[in-house]
Amino acid sequence: MSPLLHQELIQAPEETLWIADENSKPLLHQEGFHFAGDLISNRWDIAELAENTVKRSFFNDFHFEELDRKYRRIVYAVSKEKAVVHHIIDCAPNFLGEGGELVLLGEKQSGIKSYAAKVAERLGTTKQLQKNGNDYLSSNIVAHEDTGNPISELQYAQLQKLPELSDLYSKPGLFGWNKIDKGSALLAQQLTTELPQDGSRIVDLGCGYGYLSMQLAALGKYHFTATDNNAAALLACRKNFIEQGIEGIVVPSDAGSELESEIADLVLCNPPFHQGFQVEGDLTDRFLQQSARILKDSGAAIFVVNEFIPLAKKGPRYFSQVDLITKEQGFCVYRLRP
Repeated sequence: MSPLLHQELIQAPEETLWIADENSKPLLHQEGFHFAGDLISNRWDIAELAENTVKRSFFNDFHFEELDRKYRRIVYAVSKEKAVVHHIIDCAPNFLGEGGELVLLGEKQSGIKSYAAKVAERLGTTKQLQKNGNDYLSSNIVAHEDTGNPISELQYAQLQKLPELSDLYSKPGLFGWNKIDKGSALLAQQLTTELPQDGSRIVDLGCGYGYLSMQLAALGKYHFTATDNNAAALLACRKNFIEQGIEGIVVPSDAGSELESEIADLVLCNPPFHQGFQVEGDLTDRFLQQSARILKDSGAAIFVVNEFIPLAKKGPRYFSQVDLITKEQGFCVYRLRP
């Protein structure tokens, strides 16, 4: 993806908005790369990485009104989350205006062909799609501001109280937003035998909408620090902390790298293993490394991972003790001590 995205960005006018999801990260690491326009991302690490590379960098859950302007061009390498892509297609005409251009990029497995049809439906134009190597590019001009109906029935911006989450709040744009993750549920089942003392400081690393914090909070009195890289997750988790009366804070970070060292008595973590459309083996290492750093010497970390993630081999690089607590339904739960 990077060569085609790079080409689109370097030739873009200054009045261009780059919507940068996780697939855009390699380009920001490219030495000498600079983009003359604005960037918006729902990923904390990407928005931070872009600070000195773009004109203006915004971190939010794709709240385009915060940018306070319209653009001649929007360039977007489509996200893995379908709800995010549909939200952006729906919003784009409002922030392009008449004559503005919406450019989507993606490989075949990204759903780009379907999204190109959705853009045509939203803008009232014909489907435009060009193949460039393994990548596809969809480019459409906004003919008039009175465009067609929104393509998504989801209320993307709204936090939703969901019965399937035991009335916790969540929202589209967050991975697994309307279900309880099986791995997290398995980890939560182990908490009754892994309880820290009342008053302990807990770090929920990669918190999502805060499921693990809620499960532990029901078992004792603790102070929580919940952190995630995703803007939608932070919004949902903050709402749940307030509604459930949880003592603690919710802050953005990249795998916990912004947290202070040796602050936690217990770390809870269900680390992701996908970076966009790709499986990223080093994501687990990053969460392990940061967990070891933020734990007190007397503390412990409880991790749940898919059984194909070799945590038993990775863990000893960062922890002196790695114990398998349980293995069920394709997941493994480990206890790790410094």
